[in-house]
Amino acid sequence: MGSAFSLSDCLSLSLAQNPDLLAIRANEPVASATLGVAETYPFNPSIQVQATPYQDAQQGGPGSTYHYVLLMQTLQLAHQQQFREESANFSLNSVRWNIHQAELLNVAQTERLYWSALYQDGLLRLAADSDANNQQLLQILEKQLRAGQATAADVAIVRVDANSTRQQLRLATATRETAVRDLRRHLGLPQNAQLSLTDDLRSYQWRLPKDGGPSSPMDSAIDTGTDARDVALSWAASRPDVMAARSDVDIAGANLGLATANRTPDLQLGPYYQRTADGTTFVGFRGHMEIPVVNSGRPLEQQRVAERRQRIEVWQQAQRRAGLDAEAAFERYEMALAAVMEVGSADAASLPNELESLEKQFVAGEVDVVRVIQARTSIIQNRRVQLDLLNELAQSAANLTAATGLPAEQLMQEKSPNP
Repeated sequence: MGSAFSLSDCLSLSLAQNPDLLAIRANEPVASATLGVAETYPFNPSIQVQATPYQDAQQGGPGSTYHYVLLMQTLQLAHQQQFREESANFSLNSVRWNIHQAELLNVAQTERLYWSALYQDGLLRLAADSDANNQQLLQILEKQLRAGQATAADVAIVRVDANSTRQQLRLATATRETAVRDLRRHLGLPQNAQLSLTDDLRSYQWRLPKDGGPSSPMDSAIDTGTDARDVALSWAASRPDVMAARSDVDIAGANLGLATANRTPDLQLGPYYQRTADGTTFVGFRGHMEIPVVNSGRPLEQQRVAERRQRIEVWQQAQRRAGLDAEAAFERYEMALAAVMEVGSADAASLPNELESLEKQFVAGEVDVVRVIQARTSIIQNRRVQLDLLNELAQSAANLTAATGLPAEQLMQEKSPNP
């Protein structure tokens, strides 16, 4: 991949090497290893051996050495192993959903930074066009002043305006570099890496989301707001953080099952062999089980019940929050889309071309410099408004992605970049 990046390039790169995302993904191997621990039975057999080679037999006897061998195995009688495995499996699912949520937020942040950089690109081009126009106008007026065809006051006004646009150009350049620097850092690229953007905010056709299917022009989807809202809400219902909260409910349920099962005491059982000093041999079994009198396990079970209720509440509120986020994000996007459609797409003509006719009239002496400045200011404001609207639409699209998980392809159709 070269130094020119499209939106899809940036999305792929941020998912591959964003530092925060890589750190979060490191949690999955730990959770997988935890599952391996849960799948391993926690108790090993134990053996106990005792022998007394020296014995003081007061009554005499055969002189046999007293010894015994005891082999024990702890047995869990209430299927605790099953609940441990379920808890570890659900924990792994929760970790994976949290990773997906981090990836979703990473995608949305990449879109924000990328479109912010495109917005600053547009402002920089606008400032450059304005500066070039003012410098050209200043040169014309200075020639006219030397020829006695212009007043010093007109030259002074244009010179002040030219100095202002030159400062605006410097500010736009610095702001654009800051936006690119933020994007570069988010992508995990070194600060000295070259990063140029191949797109333009005017190179997209936006639309309301639809349930599958290829992208269509926005004017063919503007009358499907209700369906589009339902699509956004359906995506939000399965947002990764909601699914992670649902996995936490399952974890709490498995922990509750384990606490209930642990109320059944473990049984230690195994064969027993003993030979006494008088030569008597004993062979049999020995068992050991605690009597749940002081600690019945009920307090821990009640704690797990409360934890499960708390996790259910968190999950339900996560669903509710996701729905509210989706509603707000959709309304913002819908309003921005309607505003862009009402204003119309940005004019591709450059600022000098827009003013060319008026400047010819100024050179011919048909209009004064004040009208040229007014026209230039009006055109600049119009172009700035168009850029602001497109930027608001792009940022609202990124916000909708973060709130619902809708991919950018569901919201726009890319077209050929403007020259």
